[in-house]
Amino acid sequence: MDFSRSPVHEASLVDPALHSPALLELLEIKLTRPVIDYVVDTVIETVDYAMGHPSTSAPAPRGRRAARTPLHQKFAAFVSTVLARAEVTPATLLIALAYIDRAKPHLHIALAEWACERVFLGAVMLASKYANDSTLKNVHWALCTGVFGKRDVGRIERELLDVLDFELGVSEADLLAHHDQLAAVALGREQATLSHTHVHRHHHRSTHTHTPDSLSPPSLSPASSSSGSSASSTSFSPQTPAHHAPALPTQGKGSPERKHALQSPGARVAGFTQTTLDLLRAFPVPAPVHHHHPHLHQQAIMA
Repeated sequence: MDFSRSPVHEASLVDPALHSPALLELLEIKLTRPVIDYVVDTVIETVDYAMGHPSTSAPAPRGRRAARTPLHQKFAAFVSTVLARAEVTPATLLIALAYIDRAKPHLHIALAEWACERVFLGAVMLASKYANDSTLKNVHWALCTGVFGKRDVGRIERELLDVLDFELGVSEADLLAHHDQLAAVALGREQATLSHTHVHRHHHRSTHTHTPDSLSPPSLSPASSSSGSSASSTSFSPQTPAHHAPALPTQGKGSPERKHALQSPGARVAGFTQTTLDLLRAFPVPAPVHHHHPHLHQQAIMA
């Protein structure tokens, strides 16, 4: 994209000339399968480190999809689903990777099941809320996951905030930490040729305007199951969510919450486009009730 005619960059709201060319290059990558594989491997390595296990899938210029366990393959499908349904931008994903790097030395995880999903979801949610003035609410993130409820999502967010000590600011150096690897998988280069010129500026909130073309969100199917919550914990220890449907916003005061169940995150991404806004517009709206007044009809006939 040519930013020469625009006074500000859409992702940072500052003059693109103030950014290093390497960062501008990363902001233009597509969320293709190799990029998603790299993100998956990064999260898996972080969780392995937090649990004191030897890394089973260290980040590399190429994803290690063939060597993944069934649990990690399920997580890879979860990442694809969330990125597609939430329409995560490259800028948001870069911030999420910075949060994962920052949290890595302080994470303490006791249960492996759902650990990767919780670390990834927490980082992406915080990155989206920090970088965008208008973003999804927790109930919508729950819908995007298909496995976590609204309360679970809120707990995941609070836990990662505690781990990060609410330090959400990022610099160009933080965002460029993954430049060489991402440039290799996204642009097909073995080594990045652009130099990392770090320009430290105050962070400006960005607008959510770019939609990744490489992902299409899966279809959603309504159901009527209930939502549950996770018990509190002193550490960032994930728990297996119950099979439930996240609650949707109430239609009015005093009215019960409508609940929907989403397709399992293990399902493959469908070949058609359905944005999150389409999902919200698809929510059922109560039809107006027309009251019939027979006496008015009779007066009209007599007249």
